[in-house]
Amino acid sequence: MNFDILISNAIILSSNNNYEPFIGSVGVNGEKIKLVSNEQIKNANALKHIDATDKILMSGLVNGHCHGDMTLGRGLGDDLTLFEQIEKFNDSNWLYNLITDEDRYYSRQLTYCEALLSGTTFISENMYWGLGLDSIKAMKEIGIRGALVEDIRVDFANPLNFMSDEYIELYKNECVKNNIIPIIGSIAEEDYEADYMKSIKAKLLEYDCYYTSHLAENDWRMEIVAKKFNTTPIDFLSKQNMLGDKFIGSHVVYANDTDIDLLLKTNSKVVNTPLCEMKIVDGVAPIPKMVKKGVTVCLGTDGSMWNNSNDIFREMKCMSLLHSLTSGIRAISKKEILDMATINGARVFGLENEYGSIEEGKKADFILVDCSKPHMQPLRFGKHENIASSIVFNATGQDVTDVFINGKHVVKDKKILNVDVDFIIKKVREASDKLAHAL
Repeated sequence: MNFDILISNAIILSSNNNYEPFIGSVGVNGEKIKLVSNEQIKNANALKHIDATDKILMSGLVNGHCHGDMTLGRGLGDDLTLFEQIEKFNDSNWLYNLITDEDRYYSRQLTYCEALLSGTTFISENMYWGLGLDSIKAMKEIGIRGALVEDIRVDFANPLNFMSDEYIELYKNECVKNNIIPIIGSIAEEDYEADYMKSIKAKLLEYDCYYTSHLAENDWRMEIVAKKFNTTPIDFLSKQNMLGDKFIGSHVVYANDTDIDLLLKTNSKVVNTPLCEMKIVDGVAPIPKMVKKGVTVCLGTDGSMWNNSNDIFREMKCMSLLHSLTSGIRAISKKEILDMATINGARVFGLENEYGSIEEGKKADFILVDCSKPHMQPLRFGKHENIASSIVFNATGQDVTDVFINGKHVVKDKKILNVDVDFIIKKVREASDKLAHAL
């Protein structure tokens, strides 16, 4: 057998066999996984051979909701609710008036570097403001897989001032050319109007791509919809035919049983960001109910103004602990949380047949997690196996040593191979200092 890359002696952990770990080998040819075996492959030729002893090999993590524009403002949102942040940063248009497009370009790139180095291979960038086609360039240069959310509006203050059809078509085509998922961003609850929704829905049908919005995130937005329409945001969207298999709702903290049934019935997807929602006191989403009913849920980090970190390992642990405390010790299983971080993340973006698990024929997107350090030991197999537990409760992004995307070794020994990370850090430091001085 001939391989471009052969990884042996790895502890393989994947959704397709219900996260039952085994020590085995993974062979890669081109962009795809050619072989997954529980044997040590002998008499194989490989251009690159990696001995992964004491490392867990698992699918790359998915960050379904992030705002890379805000990484340069890391820490500025501390000790403030979202409503208080809106009041504080309204005069600067959420910092936009104080920074340049170049500042935001490198802010996004630093976000993607942080994500890659912590094991995320797919990230969805919910752009606060577009960067035109430079949005694609910023993501492509780092080498991470992802999606770009371009808001349907030119200006948040004017909900019906849409991006031109010509630009959206160009944006879509360039995303597809660069293996990036194009997504359209829709309006938040304070702008809900039936006429707006009809216009937006017509455009979405014309564009025929995934679309998303912040949804049912906090109590004051729930109150706005209740007062105006005597219903919930999810029910309102349902009545406007805005839910569906291409709709991705972010946060979804406030959803009653009827709302959850609507999400399930329409095959709408949910991205939850538990650390963010705790930090800015949004609330606790009914994720156990969603999972039990069969709604597809994945994890996100939100942006550094609301979370400070882009580490999906931390989100996994938070998801478990938060709902153990609020819904009971067995509210969500470790395996369901691993699904949220991997295969469900792929499913949210319609890519579950391409990656999200370690299977022959899928894209070679996977990571190696060092389990030799004291905080990851001891590991056990068999009746009292604790490999999945160690990933959810013990590991952090700092334990990731290697990252592969499309069969390319993009992070080796904790270093990104094709990017000058120090230069990007320098640019973001300069932008952040300028911002702090101006506030």
